[in-house]
Amino acid sequence: MSTIRSADPLGSIDSTELRILHALATTGSLTAAAASLGLSQPAVSQRIKRVENRLAVPLIERSGRGIRLTTAGRILADHGRTVVAEIDAALAAIDDLRGERAGTLRMVGFPSASATLVPALMRELGVEAPDVSLQYREAEPPAATEMLRDGEVDCALIFDYEGGHELPAGSAFLPLWREEVSLVVSDQRASATDPANLGDYAAEHWIAGCEKCRGHLLAAAGEAGFEPDIIQETDNVPAMLAMAAAGGAVALVPGLALAAARTLPEDARAIRLDPPRYRTIGLVSMATANESPQVRLAKRLLAGVDGARWGLEPVA
Repeated sequence: MSTIRSADPLGSIDSTELRILHALATTGSLTAAAASLGLSQPAVSQRIKRVENRLAVPLIERSGRGIRLTTAGRILADHGRTVVAEIDAALAAIDDLRGERAGTLRMVGFPSASATLVPALMRELGVEAPDVSLQYREAEPPAATEMLRDGEVDCALIFDYEGGHELPAGSAFLPLWREEVSLVVSDQRASATDPANLGDYAAEHWIAGCEKCRGHLLAAAGEAGFEPDIIQETDNVPAMLAMAAAGGAVALVPGLALAAARTLPEDARAIRLDPPRYRTIGLVSMATANESPQVRLAKRLLAGVDGARWGLEPVA
């Protein structure tokens, strides 16, 4: 009398066994399947027999000099292909995560980010990836993007005004935050209107900042119908604020720069503009299929930094 075997209630089958069934479906040979997986033929035969015993159903059958999958075997092979692909994807993601935990991240950023966003990133690195070494340099965006283009850094934390996109060929910009630009004036030169129209200050002398900020000032003034009379130039924000407070000229200053300065000089005032003007802060890196794990880590950690403490709005 024949004995009817009952299936293992757990129906257990592991990823190696699914890989074996998929290889058998592809090759039609125990020898070829074993070779493709780096296993011996007896090991493959034993794994198949164990699965058949657990499931109480045959998975392979003889076909001439070779073998073929039974209906049950084909079902497992078909579904197993998807399962194994998901497992491989998960393991690849874990490998990527492991790669983020060491090595060196070479970054360049602009001055006001050095006092705000970069220390926040350093704290996150210290918690999540303490073995990653951050090599940081400071430069304004035009010079920073040149350093990226020349391979001196892995990524650049930059700002970009509306309509001012000038990035190296083959690079990609990840926008992270938006900040509002204010007009800084002395108490004596402040108009009664807040927010104020930029054209109300057309007759004033102006202070220009870095190359990109100067370009923004010229563009903003042009839209307001005047050409600014620039008599002072500095990319030192505390100096710019002190000059504006002294009453000789006025300046456009972004929110992060104001936040990095912590306080305005006693005789200075920051006035919002109507219509408002903004600039975007983000990370630029070279677009490549093999992006470094450390750059991916920087993107992920910076995206998690709460910029609201410095008046930054996240870019959706």
